[in-house]
Amino acid sequence: MWKSTFTTLKVFDNETINFSDESKSDEKIKRFANGTIILKKIKFPKISEGENIFVELKQQSNGDAYDRTGTVFFIPQNKPQSFLDGLEKGVKTLPVYENGNGKQYYGITATENYDPSVEMMRFFTAFGINKFNHIQLKDKNWQTISPYREDITDLKPSLSEKELWVGTFIGNYDKGGHKVSLEITIHKSDQNIYKNNAVIPLFNTLNIMEMAGQDYSTMFNNDKGLFVEFTLKKDLKNAQLKYTTTGHGGWENGDEFVPKVNSIFLDGKMTYSFIPWRSECGSYRLYNPASGNFPDGLSSSDLSRSNWCPGTVTNPNFIPLGDLKAGKHTIQVKIPRDLYRRNQF
Repeated sequence: MWKSTFTTLKVFDNETINFSDESKSDEKIKRFANGTIILKKIKFPKISEGENIFVELKQQSNGDAYDRTGTVFFIPQNKPQSFLDGLEKGVKTLPVYENGNGKQYYGITATENYDPSVEMMRFFTAFGINKFNHIQLKDKNWQTISPYREDITDLKPSLSEKELWVGTFIGNYDKGGHKVSLEITIHKSDQNIYKNNAVIPLFNTLNIMEMAGQDYSTMFNNDKGLFVEFTLKKDLKNAQLKYTTTGHGGWENGDEFVPKVNSIFLDGKMTYSFIPWRSECGSYRLYNPASGNFPDGLSSSDLSRSNWCPGTVTNPNFIPLGDLKAGKHTIQVKIPRDLYRRNQF
């Protein structure tokens, strides 16, 4: 009776995301990048004004003990080229972005003929949940599943009455990898928080095809950073930039453990600047059975990180841009030198 009050779109049911040359597509699910990406076509119903949309993923370790970057995304296909072309034909078939640091970044920025993938939810796996629950530690009773759930009602204009490829990526090099289940639910509501009527993908620098040759977002070691030009066909009122950022890696002193300023420039003027940081990671210790313990009494999963914790969702920032006139505009993202970030439009 409870489930009959809302619409459920089943996407994945206990599917494996791993790294193996044995991972193959079938008639229901496409698999790319040695099995680290799974993809399924989903038909969305008409989503009315006032209805809320949620995405929910449940994840367990199937052999991988480490905290990994994960994303749930969909692929816009309203332009001649899409991210699906890169998956099927190779990442270098996608538009390239260069900022002068000598590297080439494929498929991350929008062009006249291409839109990047759109992130529904950024998440990070916990250290070995379920598979490594045999590890015993005094007074610790491990959880068996990591749940990730996020309100994505703001994406309604791109989902309603559309048939779209919906995917999940977890970066890993483990043959066992991870098990995931994914569903999207649509709920009737009297609330009407999101009144947007347009979603315009600008960039997505999370290297979803990492295990198929897509480079890390190292463009921030150059002062230009990420620079995107876009053209509005009509005026926009109360525009917002939906911006998700996480530092995850081991360069320098460890990107994830170094607070760094993110600065957003609209048409050459700084619009927003902040330091993305999470200090409550110790709250999720019971989701991390394989987290390394230190002599000082702390565990790796306790440590504060650059906008993520092992076993949690990363919230997007909604940055007000004001009213934008039709015509050409630019968005630029700068992060201090030697930091490597993954950001999304």
